[in-house]
Formats: sequence, C-alpha cells, structure tokens
Amino acid sequence: MTSKNCFSKMIVRDLKERGVWLISSIILFLLIYPVQILMSLDAIASYMKGEEEFYSRITEQFSSLISFGNGIMYVVIVIMVFLLAMSGFWYVYSGVKTDFYHSLPIKREKLFLERYVTGILIFIVPYFISLMLGYGAGIMKEAGTSGILSLCAKGFITNVVLFLLLYNLAVLGVLLTGNLFTGVLAYGAFLSYGILLESTISLTKATFFTTYIENSSLSQTFERKFGKLSPLYVFDMILSNNKISMKDVSVVFGISVLFLVICMFVYKIRPTEAYHKSIAFKKLQPIIKVVVVLPISACVGILSSEIVGRNFIWYVGGLLVTAVLLSFAMEFLYYLDIRECIRPKISTGLILGMLVIMAVALKLDLIGFDTYLPKESRVKNMSIYINGLNSCYDYPEGAGEMYGTTSFLQNTRIEEFDAIYQLAKKAVAIQKEDKRTADSEITAASEITDSEELYFSVRYEMKNGKEVYRGYCIPKDEENLKLIADIYDNWEFKRQVLPVEYVKEEKISSLDIADLQSSHTSELSKETIKSLFKTCKNEWESATYEQLSNDKVLGFLRFYLDYDRENGDYDTGSRYVSVPVYSSFQQTRKLLEQNGCKMMTFEDYDKVERIEISQYDDKTGDLGGILNVTDENQIREILEALYITDNSEIFDISTINYQIEVQIDWKSEVFNNTDGFCSCYFRTDEVPEFVTKELEE
Repeated sequence: MTSKNCFSKMIVRDLKERGVWLISSIILFLLIYPVQILMSLDAIASYMKGEEEFYSRITEQFSSLISFGNGIMYVVIVIMVFLLAMSGFWYVYSGVKTDFYHSLPIKREKLFLERYVTGILIFIVPYFISLMLGYGAGIMKEAGTSGILSLCAKGFITNVVLFLLLYNLAVLGVLLTGNLFTGVLAYGAFLSYGILLESTISLTKATFFTTYIENSSLSQTFERKFGKLSPLYVFDMILSNNKISMKDVSVVFGISVLFLVICMFVYKIRPTEAYHKSIAFKKLQPIIKVVVVLPISACVGILSSEIVGRNFIWYVGGLLVTAVLLSFAMEFLYYLDIRECIRPKISTGLILGMLVIMAVALKLDLIGFDTYLPKESRVKNMSIYINGLNSCYDYPEGAGEMYGTTSFLQNTRIEEFDAIYQLAKKAVAIQKEDKRTADSEITAASEITDSEELYFSVRYEMKNGKEVYRGYCIPKDEENLKLIADIYDNWEFKRQVLPVEYVKEEKISSLDIADLQSSHTSELSKETIKSLFKTCKNEWESATYEQLSNDKVLGFLRFYLDYDRENGDYDTGSRYVSVPVYSSFQQTRKLLEQNGCKMMTFEDYDKVERIEISQYDDKTGDLGGILNVTDENQIREILEALYITDNSEIFDISTINYQIEVQIDWKSEVFNNTDGFCSCYFRTDEVPEFVTKELEE
C-alpha cells in the first residue's frame, strides 16, 4: 500500500485538497508584483514623463519593488506562513483526524514532509511566476538595467529563506500546542520574544543603573543580541538598509534547517491525545510559564514605578502582583480549572523567588555596574564627554560622528588620561556611597536637575581591547572643576573637541557675523576671511579653561565651507561652522575692526537707546510684565549682567533664566538685516534687583 502512494502523488493530492490556498496565493502574488509594479511605474510616468531623471526614477522604483524594498511582501510572509502551517497541520487539533492520519501505513516523518512541502510549494510557485511577470512588466516599461536580474534573484532567494524560517516557527508553534488559540500565541511568542527580552533589559538598565549610557557599545553588543532572537529583526534589517548579505542569508537558512529538524522530532514524539490540551507536552508547561512571566513582570514593575515617580515599593509591588496574576492565568490556560490556578506550584514559587532576588540585586547594585572602575594600569586610553562643554560646540558637516555622547566617545582617544581617570574615580566613590545609603526611591542621573551638578560620560578602552562606557554626575565644586580644567587644557582633548580643528581653510567660501546688534553676511574677501579664521583658531587653541569659563561671548563667526566635489559631495548648499568669539579674543576682534566689522560688546551701553524686558510664565507660556528701560545707569547694569546664550557659555546653560527675555534697541542700525541676532538672557542668580522688583509689580 505504501509503494502505491509515492511521495509525489501524496503532494499532488494534498495540493488538490488545499486548492483554495493555492488560488489565493496566486491572486495575492499577482497583486504584489506585476500589478503593483505597473501601477507604481505608471504613476511616476504620469507626472515625470519627459524629465531628465524619469528613467533613473522608474528604475530605482522598479529595483526596490522587485527586490528588497517591497514592504508588502514581508507583511504577507509573516501572515501567510502561519495560515499555511495551520492549514497543513490543522488535523493535530482533532483527535479523530489525528487517529486517522496516524493509522495510515506511512511513517510519521513522511507524513510530516508531505504536508510541509505542500505548504512551501503553495508559496514558492506563485511567488516565482508573479516575480517573473513583474520583471517582464518592468522591462516593458523600460525600467530595466543590466543589474536588475541579479538583484531580482537575490531578493527571491532572501525572501524564500525568510519564509522558510518563519514557516518552520509557525509549524513548530502548531505542533507544540493543542488548539488554535494557543497556536496563535505560540507563533506570536516566537516572533516577539527576543524583542521582549531586549526591551526588558533596556528598561531595567535605564531605570536602575545610574551610570548606564543609552545606545552605548554595551547596549549595541548586549541588547541587540537578544533582539536578533526575533525573526522580525531580519525584516527590520532589510527594510532599513534595503539589502542583506548572502552570508546573512546563509546563516538564516542554517537556522531554518535546524528548526525543521526540531519540527520533525516534535511531530514524531507528539502524543496523539494532546489535541485537547493547551500545550502538547506537559513538561514544557512550567518552563514556558517561567520564561514568559519573568520578563513581562519586570516590565510591568518598572512601568508601575515610573507612574508614581520611580518608587521602589511600587516597583516590587507591580513585579510580584503581575507575576502572581500571570501565573494564575497561565495555569488556567493549561488546565481550564480554577482549582489548578490557586493550587501552589513550584514554578510559581521559583518565579517569585527569582524576582525578589533580582529586585534586591538591582536595588543594591550587587553586580557592581555603577561602581565599576578598572585599574588604571589596565586602561589603554580614555574618552570623555562633558555636558555643558562638549554640547557648546557646533561641528561642520563632514567632521565625523562628533555629535552626541556615544558618537563623540567612540571617535576620540586620549592617551594622557590621568585627570579623566581621577574624575571618574571620584564619581565612582559617590556611587558607592549612594548605594550604601540607598532609600526607597529608584534614582536616575537624569532626575538630578541641580545646577551645581556636573554630568560627564567616559569610555574606558582596555589594553585587551574591551570598551566600557559609563555616565556620571558629580558636584560642581572647586576640586572637580580643577580636574575639568586640566582635561580641557590638555592639547590631546582640545584638538579633538574644538570645531575649528575640523575645518579646512581652503574650503572656506564666505562669512556671516552675528553680535549683540545684528547678524549679516560680510563682504570681506576670501583671503581676509581665511586670515580671520586662522587668527580665531589660534586664539581658540591657546585659550585656557579658566579664561573661557570667566569670559563672555560677544558674538559668532559663521564660516561657510564649499562641498568637496572630489570626494563625492554633490549636495547643493554649503557647510558651515559657527564659532563663538569671546571678549578676550583681542586679535580676532582687532582684525574684525580693521576690516570695518567691529563687534558690539556689553560695554557699549552708551550706544543703547532702550532695553525692553519681558517676563513669561514658564508654566502657561503667557507674557507677564514688560519693562522698558531708558536710564543709562540701569542700561549699564543690565548689560553687565547679560549673557549671549547660543550653546556657547560653558557650564552655565542650566543656570540661564529663560523666563526673562531681553530686547536691545540700539541708537543707530549699522546693518539693515537684524534677523538672527544673538539672544540675551540673565543668569538665574544675576538678575538686577530693580528688574525683578519692577516685573513683580
């Protein structure tokens, strides 16, 4: 009997039985490829026909749809694999059908492969045919190039391999469960469990570890490995990059084969009577409960604490209550019996015990994350990003990844790092003291808003190649500021942090000047502008931390740079770098004055006609009192207390009082264009007494 039913005949018979699915697949793929391609290319032709970039535009669109950029295809794969798995192995949810199929004189492996291969054919045959029709439609619309066919083949192979991966997971989900509801849950869990783990770890570290740096090398190498456990990671990689390497495809294919072997093994040992159970294998029930309840409870506990201001008691309460409720729910799902829900289970006790240990370990930092400090002899070099100092600078395009904490740390290296290490050592000592005196609140560095706190982040590069990232908060006292001064005055740090070091003089094309009075484009020659830049650069390089921290910014020089056409920069427009000019930059100011571009200063009170001061309510944003000052002595007092705030005053940004806005009217306008002049504000503790009194009245 077995010989008469050869494998090919079994597949043909199964295809006839599942003919509805085959027809649906054909229609669906015809819509995805030839129909969508024709509609997209005709839409482009309707508004771009005759334009020079028409052919390049339709070729780009065609390449995207026929290969990696067809997002609809990936949505179809995610849904279709489950439907095919369910239609192929639906009989395992019925005792009568299972008995019938398993009573046939066919080995279980052969019976499994028959249904399994049929599902693949229902997907791959219509897909291939519609893909070829879509390719022909693109060629007919003159959208083809020599590389399109190769791209089409790579896209086909990639999508088939991704289908196999998800198809095997969907089949495994069906075989491990006993009804449709739990089968859907199993498939959803396979897709999203890696993302759940990654989210749990990320939330936990951001909440409990005060020195954790978001998007650091640690998060990229640690968390993203858990994210890769989810097949959706592969889809995200393709959609975000519009490509995937064949090496990655080979790895995914290997994983797919592994899951196929697991599916065949599970099918072979799956008990026939499992059709009425939520989980086909009873021994898996406590394991599934543990791996599901733990991360979900951790996430809910963190969210509970966030709602009430990061309270540790609420964290523990949310953690344990969620664990108990979820454990009861899963036991009910397993047995559909209330008595089984309330009966004590070892797995429930294990979950609660693990959560309590985790909460205590996180609260007291038993793993030593926040108090980590490598021995200085093990450190090869360090990098530091100082909030209020690094954030002051405006880097030109093409300067590399210098924006942002992590990017700056990754792109800078300091060999003479003693001052940085000492600063980190003091910060770690504070962390240790905080852990010893921890209260009931979960504390995060981001919650500290006191202007007397100094935030900085460091990167340790070990001699063994390991990199460690940490973010710290320390008091802004005299001793710590002395270390900051030592760091800034170190030429190794300064040459990497100053924006002027990333500007090529020969690329400078023009200059804008902004001061207290106006903002305008200068009419200086290129040679004069380059000379001005060189002078300003020299003064920036020689300026010490003490000089800059006790000085005032008078204005800004914005140097525009031509794009480097030789290196492939074909964008229109210009790059620029905005350089603050301090009052102590005498050579720069002198050169400006010699060329008729004298900057207004805070000492030019005799040139001010009137100052208008407005106060805003920081809660409602409504305009409050308005004060007009014309008295020369009062104008002088106001100017002496004013600061230009355009991310230029190091360490003083957080002390600015943005509720009070100052508008200066000068006696004469030198330039007609006053749009974009520098804004002026008071520091919180330096608002003139008469101003405060008048505004309150």
